[in-house]
Formats: sequence, C-alpha cells, structure tokens
Amino acid sequence: MDYRDAQTGTTKDYFWFEAKDGLIEVLFGKVKGQGPLKILNLGAGTGRDIEIVRRFGQVYVVDIDPRALDLIPDELVVEKKAVDARSLPYPDGFFDRVAAFDVLEHIEKDEEAIREIRRVLKKGGSFIFTVPAFPFLYSAHDKALDHFRRYDRRALEGQLSGFDLIETGYWVCSLFPLIAAFRLLKRNDPAPKVGLLPLPRAVDRLFFYLLKAENRLIEKGVHLPFGVTLYGICRKP
Repeated sequence: MDYRDAQTGTTKDYFWFEAKDGLIEVLFGKVKGQGPLKILNLGAGTGRDIEIVRRFGQVYVVDIDPRALDLIPDELVVEKKAVDARSLPYPDGFFDRVAAFDVLEHIEKDEEAIREIRRVLKKGGSFIFTVPAFPFLYSAHDKALDHFRRYDRRALEGQLSGFDLIETGYWVCSLFPLIAAFRLLKRNDPAPKVGLLPLPRAVDRLFFYLLKAENRLIEKGVHLPFGVTLYGICRKP
C-alpha cells in the first residue's frame, strides 16, 4: 500500500491491496532460491509488501521518505534506510533479489534507478516489479500519488534491456473496463485525488475473488491480454 493511500484512510483489507499480496507471493514463488536470500525492497509504502517478501529471505528496505520507514516495525527487516533509489548505499552484487512494487513510477529518472538495481544485484539475481500500465490512463489519481508516468509494456521492456527478461504481464484484467472508464472520466479533473472508492463489502469481496483468480492464472503461466497493472520478472545475466 502506498503511503499516500494510507493517508486517505484506505484500510489494508481493501480488495486491491489484499489481492496484490497474493500477486507478490506468486511472483516471488516463480524465482525461489536456495539458502537465506538477501532481498532489497525498494519503496517502503506502509510496510505491507514486506510481510510477504520476508517469507522468501532477509529484507533490507529503502525509501526516500523517512515517514514511510517509520511505519515499518524494526523486527520485520534487517535494516531500513532513507535514500534515493538512484543512489543505493550497497556494494555491487550484494542482493539476490530486488523488489519494487509500484515504485518506479514515482522516480522521475527511472532509468537511473534501473541501473542501480542491476548494479546491486548478484549475477543471476532477479528483479521483481509492478508498475501502473497504459499511459492513456494517466489521471488525477496518478497525480495525487505523485506518479511521473504510467508504463507502456514494450517501452519498459526496452528499458530493461540490460537484464534477461523472464516474464512480463498484466494484472487486473477482469476489472479493466470499469477502472479504465472511471480513470478516463477523471483524467482532466483539476484537483489530484486518489481514486479508491469505498465499496459495499459484497462488491469488495467479489472484486477480490476476481483478482485472486487472476493470481492463480498467472501462477499457472497464463498471460492476461491487458490490465491496470504491469508486472515483470527479470534476471541479471
């Protein structure tokens, strides 16, 4: 969950965040490793991602905002540092995995962050990420969350040319028409506003189970044709 989402009062059991936990677990499960892995989690958010990531190894977390780091219990991580992702305070080849879940879109010069990610990864180490998909959906919601962009799949794959690409794909396919229509309606709103609407419990649970089904498909290797989120796994040669 983004730090700014938490500030709006969105609860952790909102369908999107609960289903995203499952997606993160699926993506990490595709690149399991041997022994105690060192994992760098870029972007602390509210620390929710870390509860999943730590099942796969020892977690180091960095975020440019110290307030976000303050939300993370010390016992969940090896260390937490307030730093810019474009200048990571770690030696070359230090980590087995780097995770960045909805982070790159917050970085103006994201190509510099990608170079740093590649630098701190061990040879054969994996970079696992999610980003918002489709530039035409950029709206007041993105502005409120301080997003510099949404991503085109092919262009992002080009930015990752220094890696061996294992898999990219879309998530939130089943709800794409509904979310896309809402975002397009709000695209020209003068005031940035986080576009997460409170939902009746029955609707929230329906949406959650739709995304849970998508997670299962992704786990089985099915590639969805489109979605609100773009995910990827790539490996340092």
